[in-house]
This record gives sequence, C-alpha cells and structure tokens, in this order.
Amino acid sequence: MKMRSLFLTGLCCLLTVVGFTSCNNDDDNNAWREGAKVQLSPYRAFILSEGSMNKNNSHLFYVDPTQDTIYTQDIYEAQNGRKIGDTAQGLVAADGDLYFVCNVSNYVARLNGSAVEQARYAFDKKLGQPRFLVVDDGKVFVTTYGGYVCQLDARSLALQDSVKVGTTLEGIVEHDNKLYVVQSGMKSNALYILNEKNLKQYETVAIMNNPTGIYEDNGYFWIMAYDDAYISYVSSYNPQTKQWKKIANASKVVPVGETLYIANSETNWATYKPTTTFSRYNAVTENLHSFLKGFPEEVGSQTVYMLARNPYDGTFYMATTDYVSNGKVYHFAADGNYIGKTFSAGGINPNSMVFIKQ
Repeated sequence: MKMRSLFLTGLCCLLTVVGFTSCNNDDDNNAWREGAKVQLSPYRAFILSEGSMNKNNSHLFYVDPTQDTIYTQDIYEAQNGRKIGDTAQGLVAADGDLYFVCNVSNYVARLNGSAVEQARYAFDKKLGQPRFLVVDDGKVFVTTYGGYVCQLDARSLALQDSVKVGTTLEGIVEHDNKLYVVQSGMKSNALYILNEKNLKQYETVAIMNNPTGIYEDNGYFWIMAYDDAYISYVSSYNPQTKQWKKIANASKVVPVGETLYIANSETNWATYKPTTTFSRYNAVTENLHSFLKGFPEEVGSQTVYMLARNPYDGTFYMATTDYVSNGKVYHFAADGNYIGKTFSAGGINPNSMVFIKQ
C-alpha cells in the first residue's frame, strides 16, 4: 500500500511538471471566485459609473458580454456589503484583477475578478486626491491632485514610493519602462516623463495648454486637452521628437495601435443640446474617417461619456449621459455598425468598461 501511495504521489507531481494536469488545477483556476457571494461567468465585463460629485453614488455593475445584460444590483455592493463611495473612475483590468480610483473618497482599490475587494490605499491631504492609475510589473502608479506620482505594490497596495513633480496631475500611461503624466490647468503645458524604476528621475516636456488625458497603445501616443474656449480635442504625440499635432475635436477616445477611435460631443449653449459625431484616425496615413453607423437617432443628440473596446471580439461600447439619470450603453460591431443592443449602465455618468476572460 505504501508503494502504491508513493507511486500515485509521484505520478501526480510528474503530470503537474509536464503540464497535462495539476492536483490543484481547479483551485488555481477558481481563485478569482474567492469570497464571492454572487457567482460570475468566466467571460465578463464591468462598467464603472462615477455618479454625481459629493453624492456618494458611484456604482460598479457586472455585464454578461455574450448577452449584453447587467446584474440586477451593483456588484461591488453585492460582493462587499458597502457602497464604493464618491466619484470612482479609471477602471483597469490587470492580471485578472480590477483596479480603480475613488477620487473624492480619496482611495485606490484592488478587487479580485469577482469584484471582491482585496486591498485599498487611502490618500492623505499631503498627497492629495487620486486621479488616474496604470498597472505595470507588479506595481500601481497613481497620479494625484497634490502633484504626486505614487508607486503602490500591486497586491497589497502598500505605498512604496512617491515624488512630487507638479500640481494637478491627470492621465498616466506606461511605455518602455517610462511613465508619461499630464498636468491640467489653463496655464499648464506640462508632460512629465518619469523613469519607472526610479521615480526621482524625470523630465518635463512642454506640450499644449491644459492637457487632461494621455493614451498609448503599441507605441502610439495620444493626448487630450482643452483649448481656450474649453473645447476638448485630441493630438498625436511623438515620444522621439517630443512634438504634438492636433487631430480633431474629441470627447472620448480609444487607441488601438496606429488607429484612434474618437467620439465627440459638442453642446450648443444657446439650446443646451449636444451633437455627437464619431470618427477614426490612422496615425500612418493621417486620414480621418467617420465611424460608428446605424445607431439610434437619440445617440446623435446625447453626450458621450464613455467609449470602450472589447479586446476579445473587437466590438465597441459607447455610453451616454444626461448627468442626472443612469447612462445608456450602446453596442457596436467591430466594423462600427450598431448591432441593435442597448442597456442601462446601472449608474450616472458611466466612465469606464473593462473585460476579463478566464
């Protein structure tokens, strides 16, 4: 019996090494379900809504992307027994986990793949309110309105390092071991480029005034900013020459390699009615074409608050807002055609959507 036991133990270990199976394979594959009160599907999406500032009504909803249906209640509340807080934004999926900033509530959180909170870091008055984050190489880098770039451990969210580089910092991206951070303000034209391995090593590059967001995919950079009339626009940015070029007016963008997908909502302040258009820009050909077609007439007269792309099937999701009621989400095929599916975002001002496939 002892020889048989030893044989079975050795066989199990051998199979684990060669990759056919694992004695704890099921446990490893289901680790993302730990602590969940509501069981989610392995292929899932999440929509984060910031709510109204100072109303403590941010929401996170679970979406089944195969059916375009949302769970009946806020999945964060269902899994954790409490509300998210005030003005949550910048939802990111990384290594099967979810990360977001809760701006007015002054914290950053990590959730597992079922939206069960695993860790959070609260920002003090010195660091200032957190704005946006990026996850890379086991670390979370967060910008703050105190002018700091903070480095947190990606698992525990313990603060590891911080550096004050400016004032009202906004968007942040990582590329080739460098962090790119923009600083908002009508008289600010700063782009900070930091060494990811040593935050104290950084340089300041002059760009356009009042930049608010920065995006990167496959080495292509894009910067959002407001002009003097407070009209939002997007520019391309070349990290080698440190030059930028205005492309078009834009409210929300999604970068996919050399292509930038653009949604632009402009309000007629005489009538208070917005007009929305969609386009795509190719950085190589420098051509700008219309995009997203066949959508309901109502979309053209609503303000776009979110534009997202499902990386698993290439389709697009666009969400609108009236700033007082739950936003609507519209689903478009990869070629830009509306596929006839619309559903509630579950909260006011939906600002980000991510996808996970286990």
